[in-house]
Amino acid sequence: MLRKLFLTITLFTLCLNVYADDSSKQIGYPPQKIMGFLGLDTEASAPLIADGRATDLKNVKLSSTFNLRKREGYNYVNASLDDLSFDSPAVTGIFDASFSSGTNYAVVFVGDKIKYNNSGTWTTVSGQNPASAADISTGQNYQFQCVMALDTVVCTNDKDTIKEINSTPSYSDLDVSDLTNALTDAKTVVWFRNYLILGNTIEATVEKPTRFRWSDVGTTETWDDDNYIDIAELGGDEIIGFAELQGNLYVFLKNSIYRITLVGGDDIFTVNRVIDDIGAVARDTIRNVRLADGVLGIMFLSEKKKVYFFDGVRVFDIGKRIQESLDNLSESRLQYATAIWDDKNYYLSATDSGSSTNDIVYVYQTEIGEWTKYTDVNANCWGRVLSSSKVKTYFGDYSANVFWLDDPDITNDVDGATGIVDSVETYNYSTRTGAQAIIDATMDVGTYTGAIMKITSGTAAGEEAVVLDHLPYDTGLVMAADFSTTPDSTSVYSIGAIDAEYKSKWYDMGDSARNKIFRVLYFWAAEASSNEVDINHAVDFGSSISSETIDLAPASSTLWDSAIWDLAIWGTTGDRFETIKLGGRGRYVQVQFENDDIDETFNIYGFHILADALDVR
Repeated sequence: MLRKLFLTITLFTLCLNVYADDSSKQIGYPPQKIMGFLGLDTEASAPLIADGRATDLKNVKLSSTFNLRKREGYNYVNASLDDLSFDSPAVTGIFDASFSSGTNYAVVFVGDKIKYNNSGTWTTVSGQNPASAADISTGQNYQFQCVMALDTVVCTNDKDTIKEINSTPSYSDLDVSDLTNALTDAKTVVWFRNYLILGNTIEATVEKPTRFRWSDVGTTETWDDDNYIDIAELGGDEIIGFAELQGNLYVFLKNSIYRITLVGGDDIFTVNRVIDDIGAVARDTIRNVRLADGVLGIMFLSEKKKVYFFDGVRVFDIGKRIQESLDNLSESRLQYATAIWDDKNYYLSATDSGSSTNDIVYVYQTEIGEWTKYTDVNANCWGRVLSSSKVKTYFGDYSANVFWLDDPDITNDVDGATGIVDSVETYNYSTRTGAQAIIDATMDVGTYTGAIMKITSGTAAGEEAVVLDHLPYDTGLVMAADFSTTPDSTSVYSIGAIDAEYKSKWYDMGDSARNKIFRVLYFWAAEASSNEVDINHAVDFGSSISSETIDLAPASSTLWDSAIWDLAIWGTTGDRFETIKLGGRGRYVQVQFENDDIDETFNIYGFHILADALDVR
């Protein structure tokens, strides 16, 4: 690393001397160092954004060493969950069930079925007696929340009777028959200190939006009529969800947060309000996280489209740096936002204005306190699942598919292909009569089920659809839903491409009043056979004035960074130092790194800009 750093400084010094007509007028930025990469900032005005932050970025990852790399692709899990009764229903829940017997499997809710991962096959979970236990409402907005309680999985979707799944696996309605008034529904559930607790219930067909009801200790199916508390009853609020933090249970209402403490005795629980005027809007965004400094807390989305961090005492607006972007979220669909924390990142999936499904993911990298965002990750639900001795982040989409997010071994979402449509046919699939089929006789061999096909130019340009399956008799694909505009032979498509972009702030090179001639961009990047990056720049808040593609594959004709071992030469891939000629004259410059091609990625460590300083005018 010291050798690389020395080489970097030496190269920059040489380049400065080459380009300098008058060293007193030559300026480099940042001075004497390389600019690293930070996250998104849509709030600060253009000149005031912190160095390294982006005015726009998507489908990239950052790190504590300030490098920038394209995100990994997501991979398909097993096969489609599509059921013969429905037309590619949405996945509404994912839960990793782990039983004391050692049995472990992923539970997935799709359409009116519960499935489980049966050694690589999605198998339907059977219903126990009574037969009416099989009643599960279909629809993308009936998302399930599940908890482990006394070796059973207890799940609720704020619509149907509460479900209980055992290790067989089979399922039934949770038995709450001890209650005088029939409890038919609950918005949220938690297992806390050996009590099963339900929130926001419907009892005797009457909604109890602030009711906090618990079972007898050490059981899930023994209930007492008197074991409940109505929190701020008739105050116009409602319970959204629960989260445990440092031994206490917190209840998130829409406009407040309460602490629930187990005290035992006749009272059992006490309730105290902690936060007023701030609460959660979406149950499944309430997640425990740990920040870089080790502080534990709870992140959640509020009805004011703010993302907060709660440490048990205070609330912090942790999403303020991207508030302008958050303000574009669909207000009517805030309640269906969902999130997960994977020990490093808080993934918040939500709906952009004008859309009817979750179509954008905001990623808060808790290790460094920076925001990025993902596109083409249409997550209706999330889950952390143990698979092949590794805990993976899964998400379910709106077309009966489950995916593993960030598979380190792939550079496309599921698989990658590009081409031109030959024709469009109608195909009667097992779950779709008259499904749209896209034909391309020269399509690359691949496995595209679950991937997103985008029309990049020609008829239907800008539209996209999810691949349901491959045609059995031709080179073509059956779509889970039809393109709104039927593609034709002018339609160019791309499948699985990850559109990654980092657009910098506007840099004034340390002197906003002075005009400059922008000369050179230097950058330091990782070398690999699949690495490539497109670089653009713009001047004085204008549009891009240049674009150059840099291939970062290792040079096969050089012996640099190689060694001779026995009778063979052993080469290694390493780092590349590249020079991009800029152009234009002005006070500000902006640079952009991007790649939207299949089978390609990049990893950039930093950059440096060189310019000639002119007179102040």
